[in-house]
Amino acid sequence: MEVIFCAVLGEVASRSFAFLIDKYLKEETVDEMLSLKLLLLRARVILEEADGRSITNQAMLQQLNMLRKEMYRGYYALDSFRGIQASEDKTQGHSVSHSFALSKFSPVKRLFFSTVGGTPCVKEVQQVSKNLATIIFHMDEFVAFLKNCPPRYRQPYYMHLTVGLSMFGRQMEMERVMNFLMQMESSIEQTIGVLPIIGSDGVGKSTLVAHIYNSEKVRDHFSQIVLVPQDDLKDNRLSTLKDRGLTIFQNNQLNNGNGRLLVIIELSEDVGEVAWKRLYVAYAGCLESGSKIIVTSRSSKIMNFGTTQALLLNTLPIEAFWYFFKLSTFGSADPEEHPKLQSIALQIAKQMNGSFPDAWFLSSFLGNSLDNAKLWRVVLTWFKAHVRRTSKWADDLVSQHKPIHFLTVGRRFQFVLYARYQTNSPHDMVPKITLHDVISNRAKPQGRFDALAYKSPIAPYNSYVVRCVEKN
Repeated sequence: MEVIFCAVLGEVASRSFAFLIDKYLKEETVDEMLSLKLLLLRARVILEEADGRSITNQAMLQQLNMLRKEMYRGYYALDSFRGIQASEDKTQGHSVSHSFALSKFSPVKRLFFSTVGGTPCVKEVQQVSKNLATIIFHMDEFVAFLKNCPPRYRQPYYMHLTVGLSMFGRQMEMERVMNFLMQMESSIEQTIGVLPIIGSDGVGKSTLVAHIYNSEKVRDHFSQIVLVPQDDLKDNRLSTLKDRGLTIFQNNQLNNGNGRLLVIIELSEDVGEVAWKRLYVAYAGCLESGSKIIVTSRSSKIMNFGTTQALLLNTLPIEAFWYFFKLSTFGSADPEEHPKLQSIALQIAKQMNGSFPDAWFLSSFLGNSLDNAKLWRVVLTWFKAHVRRTSKWADDLVSQHKPIHFLTVGRRFQFVLYARYQTNSPHDMVPKITLHDVISNRAKPQGRFDALAYKSPIAPYNSYVVRCVEKN
């Protein structure tokens, strides 16, 4: 009898101790999450205020960039933690046992053994909180100096609250280009400044340049802005800019004799160094002092074309890309009210390889279906199977001109996507059928067809069109 009593007492004590540990860990976790959320809000206040100011101090820009990166990292860690928590809650809901057994596999403590990218999730949250607290603590001088920075020109790009209507994640790059354009060459130097911008498809080269030439500061500085696509460079009439390219801005109010031009050259194919030198000599001969040339290309071969160091545009880190994709997808809806969808969206973002075109399309496609969790799971399943089968993300295959097989919702229609192109044509020149319509079975085109994947809501407002064929 005494043995049984001791055993029962020991079991009760063990379960009570386990219950207290679970309760303590849960309270600690809630405190960590709340602390991080408050720090992230403080970071957003500083960043949004700074985005409305024209900052030229390089040290301040670096400090701002550190804060922005840590904020993205914080939201990524917080949302990853919530995804794990939602998964654990689901597992717990299906469990038939409600034992308080002291085990590391209990739902609460399992969070502490869960990992995100190989780093313990809670430790990541703690580290990000520590980093954010340190950065914000040392920003007193930054905030004081920020008050003296003049407001930016109040264009829509800086006033929209929705991230989908503004350039994202390229603040440092934009300042770098602006500094290049505003820099005046010395009287000794007779060269025309050239800045090469290099980046893969969909990384945002055209978007960055469009935001630059649409700014009032640039338009006040140059009398004319000319866009020259590669097709305009294929003949030998390079001795003048007359009738070359597209004039996207003409400043008729400048009466001070300013003849400075900004020339933007978009190279879709490789150009040899000899051909570039011939082109540069021809352009430089008809450009006045202070004029600038920006060259964009996918190829790193243009790196040597510049008179200054080339600007390399890389894909965003996953933390920043997730922040962009989440806000674009959920829009005005609160992601915290859709924890399951947010968890699915995070898994999709991890598969996307930082592709902006795919992010634009998917954010629109999924954002219109917040009441259809089944569709979200279908999309995630397709992407995982596609990447597992091909070892490549869909955007990589398109850029390599390799076909992608699609199956619409409900398996009613199969088609193959074999090409994609972008156009700046008027609205009535782009396909009326959208890729969203095809996948959702609202349209069932026959044979070969073009479909509008999405139209960018920000400059230069390109439309992305896919070419497909019905699969029998």
